[in-house]
Amino acid sequence: MSAKRKEVEERISGNLREDLGAFCLERWQSLHENYAAINLSESGVFPLKLSELEDFGLRLDELKHLELGYGWTRGSPELRERISVLYNGEIGKDEVLVTAGSAEANLVTAMSVLKEGDLALVDVPNYMQVPGLLPFLGARVLELKRSSPAWKFPIDEAIRLIQENKPRVVFICNPNNPTGQVLGNAELEELGDVARKAGTILVFDEVYWGSELNGEKPSALEIIGKDVAISISGLSKVYGLPGLRIGWIAGRREVIERAWSFKDYTSIAPSMLSDKIASSVLSLDSVKKLRERARRIVRRNLELFTSKVSRDLLDAVIPEAGAFIWTKVPWFKDTLGLSLELFSRRGILVNPGECFESPGFLRIGIGQKSEDFSSSLEKLVEGLVELRKGHLL
Repeated sequence: MSAKRKEVEERISGNLREDLGAFCLERWQSLHENYAAINLSESGVFPLKLSELEDFGLRLDELKHLELGYGWTRGSPELRERISVLYNGEIGKDEVLVTAGSAEANLVTAMSVLKEGDLALVDVPNYMQVPGLLPFLGARVLELKRSSPAWKFPIDEAIRLIQENKPRVVFICNPNNPTGQVLGNAELEELGDVARKAGTILVFDEVYWGSELNGEKPSALEIIGKDVAISISGLSKVYGLPGLRIGWIAGRREVIERAWSFKDYTSIAPSMLSDKIASSVLSLDSVKKLRERARRIVRRNLELFTSKVSRDLLDAVIPEAGAFIWTKVPWFKDTLGLSLELFSRRGILVNPGECFESPGFLRIGIGQKSEDFSSSLEKLVEGLVELRKGHLL
């Protein structure tokens, strides 16, 4: 093992403490993304400029007079009202908590719905924050494992485990990161019915809600109901506004109130500036435009990917949503080593499957501007072809 490989492995997979490991995906990206010549590790569409937001309702001149205080710790009434409208009447503004991105939403939600010793089911692979946090929070964990080649959520297994074990909570990433697969409405209804009978809470990471390539879909919260379901989402991935660090939790009031209390220990309040900008751009008309922008970008880049990349080089799972593509590397199992070589030799950054407990796979971002993505994709293919020939391994 090279010294560089050993150093990276220690930093992305070591233990922070006995019950909490390093967050592999975030550590991998933060170590490399600012030095990448070609960054294909991002999972959202390319970000908008502040000036472009004037096309979505923002008046830049109003920001000059904004007093930069703490604001509303739970998010302003205007922003929470705008978010509640996205759920078509299922919740009101007092059933929304605004957070510092969806990562904080995941954290304070998990802290709110679990106590030590509770049983939790978790969808894997996933954005691996919640699977990493659950042992730290003292939960007993059963994994709901998606598997190749379809990578669908194991609905039958989930129903069986809920009926048999009556877990406190089930964590589901839908649309799923990294596989891009989406649960159908009928599956969600069935899952909700079973959870309701078992007294189980369903927590949905819906940060890619709105990116479904086959058209608009309701939130799981709308389909199942707030008595059972909690929705976590935000503006980073689909809306192209990661720099605002605006996420949220939506659900029944007692859960939101408890999460708000935990939030007192974390970020306290969302940025006043971010709250104002988000409130301006989250009209239903702008939401529709921003979601269509995301779908348009992903459709174009997905078409480029499928036309330029052969299945013997990367065997891709065609996504139903998201701004990434999940690919098997049929000729090489050590995708961490492969990713390190791509970065060190060519400055190309992709995410190794090892960070999703799935060695042999890569998650590749397809949210760049199409003209940039075409060039990035060509360089990625060149690098992989050279590696496959054994020139760099």
